[in-house]
This record gives sequence, structure tokens and C-alpha cells, in this order.
Amino acid sequence: MHWSCRGEAGIGKSALLECSAAGARAQVLRVSGVESEADLPFAALHLLLRPVLEHVEALPRQQAEALRGALGLGGATRGDRFLVGLATLNLLVELSAAGRVLCLVDDAQWLDGESADALLFAARRLHAEPVAVLFAARDGDVRDGDFPARGLPELRLRELDAEAAGNLLAERAADLPPTVRDQLMAEAGGNPLALIELPQMLTPEQRKGAMAPLTFFAGTAQPVTDRVLMGFRDRVSAFPAATRSCLLVAALDYHGGLEVLARAVSRLGASLVDFAEAERAGLVRVGPDGVAFHHPLVRTAVLLACDIGDRMAAHQALAETADDDRRAWHRAALTLQPDEEVAGELENLALLALRRGGQTAVSAAYARAAELSPDPGRAVRRWTAAAQAAIEAGLWQRAGELVTRARQRAETVTLTGSAQAELAYVRAKLEVEAGRPLDGVRLLHDGAEARLELA
Repeated sequence: MHWSCRGEAGIGKSALLECSAAGARAQVLRVSGVESEADLPFAALHLLLRPVLEHVEALPRQQAEALRGALGLGGATRGDRFLVGLATLNLLVELSAAGRVLCLVDDAQWLDGESADALLFAARRLHAEPVAVLFAARDGDVRDGDFPARGLPELRLRELDAEAAGNLLAERAADLPPTVRDQLMAEAGGNPLALIELPQMLTPEQRKGAMAPLTFFAGTAQPVTDRVLMGFRDRVSAFPAATRSCLLVAALDYHGGLEVLARAVSRLGASLVDFAEAERAGLVRVGPDGVAFHHPLVRTAVLLACDIGDRMAAHQALAETADDDRRAWHRAALTLQPDEEVAGELENLALLALRRGGQTAVSAAYARAAELSPDPGRAVRRWTAAAQAAIEAGLWQRAGELVTRARQRAETVTLTGSAQAELAYVRAKLEVEAGRPLDGVRLLHDGAEARLELA
């Protein structure tokens, strides 16, 4: 069994997965996509399979090697996308021999591309096996990413009707006067998260029925989730500075683990104890594996509630404490001018991702390395490599944008023959994809001539 559910933020997708887990007599594996990890290859797959990695040895050798390589566990084989998908499928089937298995994937729109490919590959090939894979993804703004769940049955969650919304509001805020409840009902628009969170944003006077304008009532067509987001932001802003620092570190390095978080927040003059205020407010839960946010909008609200100085300080703390993959990205976030040292670290990160088979991550790392490259020639080479990786990941529009950046930088430098040939090769691929094969052949010819002339 496999399906995906979609809907706007706060509409109940996570609650539906929680309900599935509560009623399942099965081994439950779960993961949530995180926007900040969308460029880390196989990051989500690693979190999902971490509890069952000891079963990898039961797989055929080639599949086991591919999966270990993709997850950075020392496999000698590059993380081939087909083999990783096949290994994921067979691992789930192997687990199901001992009993039912339920895989829950929340915020799928933020999965890294490699994990999404592997999980969708496996889900589409599960039929009679006692394995269920359930995805939840957000609809709407392109900022939320995309989850191409083609081939899966889809359930679209809609707003609650008036009766259900009234019952939920009565359960959560039974003490509100009828006029305030009616106004909340109108503003929430049937969004369950809004119905739960908006009452908590009322002042004592408003809870008693004062008719002064409610601060979160925009009176416009602004989405209700934006109003809830602003409410979360205001609640975060009211916390002590140490608590805000802790939340910010957790938001910027969501799966760093408690040890990494403890070291990072200590550099900001805080400790894990300072999460207590946010825990009591119900915005986070701190456990052995790290910090879980009540809702993805809370993470976004944390970033909104902290200024650039706070964010730079948190990135610096994480750059000093996080593992190698994340350290390079945190250093890059701190770098505002071209810096070859940081650019080189990102290129090394791209090469590491390439060995794991994570083309989306390869493209992202090369692109940021190109942005930070002081030398125009190296910048062109890195933009070109980023475009090539984007093509391999099927991101044709992104590849076109990267090629444009490479060509713009190439105008400022005389390229080597090999650099011209590589750029021509990538441009040719784009021309063929766009239905212009003759233009592609011409570019390949020009690139070959450039290599011969400067050889």
C-alpha cells in the first residue's frame, strides 16, 4: 500500500500520519523532510532507515554496498540511484518478513532529491508485501519545493466544514465568548492549525470579548498560515535571548543531534536547559535524537524572529561544531565575499556527494562554490559542473540558469580548451532536450575545435 496526501500548511497532514502510526500494528519507520537538508544527498533516507541499518547485510552484496555508499557508511560502491532504490525496496521487503512495516514520510516537499527518488522507486514496486509507505506534502507556494509523487494514489485534504471547525474550536477554547469564537472561525478558514493556534495569541482582554482589533486579524486575503506564522514569530520573540539562541541553532541544523546542539549553543552562552521555555510553550520537544518542532512553521518563525546578527552567530557556532558536510555549508553562509578556501571546501563536498550519487547536492555545492570563487576560470568550471549535475538530476530549467551564469562569467576570462569543451557539452545537452539537436551538434563541434586549438 502506498499513497500521498497533500494540502496547505496546518491542514492536518501530519495529524493523519500520526493517526496512522497510532493505529498500526507494525514496525513504524518515519522521517520528516527538512528544507535546510534538501541539498544533502540521502539525508532523509539515512534518518528513515537508521533504526534498521543492521539488516542491510541481508541484501545482495552489490545492493548493500550501494546503500552503504549512499548513506556515507563506508561502502566502496558509488551510490547508484537505481541500486539504492532497489536496495531500499528489498530492505523494506526483508523487514516485512518479521511483520508489517509502515513508513511515514512527512513534509515530503523538502526531501532531498536522492531520498525522494529512492523512496518513490520502492513505493511504486510494493504490491502484495505487508509494507505501507505514506507521504505527506504541502501544496501551494513554490518556496515550499515540490514532491513529484507521480504514480501514487493521492488524497487531497481540504478545510474543515463549519460543524467540524466549531467542534475543534470548542474543544480547544471553550471559554471564549461566542462573538470571539465566530471571528476566529471566520479568520481560520477551516484550517485546523489556525483553529488551535489563533486562540493562544489572544490577549486576556480579547479572550474576554474586548472588541479591539485582534493583532493577528489582517482583514486581507493574506493566507491564514501567514497569520499563524506571524503568531509563532511573536511567541518566539517573547522568549529569553538564550532560548531564542537555542531555537535558532536547532532551526539551522535540524538533525544535528543533541551533542552537536549542546556544543553549538554553549558557544552562544546558552545550554540545552534553555529549551525549557519553548518546550513548556509546546513549540518544540527535545529528545535523545535532537529537537522536534511542533510544526514546520515554527522553524520558519524562529528564523523570522532573529536578526542577521543572531543568524550569523548561530552559523559560526555550528561551523565550529557540526560534522564535515554541514560545516562547509555553515561556513558558506558566513562568507559574503569571494573566498577560495571556502569555495574549495564546497567543491570537495560536491565530490563527496558525487561519490554517493547525490546529483542534486552536487549541483548545489558546485553552484555555491562558483559564487564564492575569486578566479573567473574556476568559477566557470564550477558553474559548468553544477549545470552538468543538475542535468543528471533531471533539473533542466535549473541547468539552463547555471549555464547562463557560466557563460556570463566566461566573458571576463579566456577559457582553456577543456573548459570551453565542457561548457559546450553541457549547452549541447540542453539544446537537444529543447528539441534543437542540430544546434547541439554545432556546439559539440565548436567545443571539440576549442580543445584541439588550445591543446
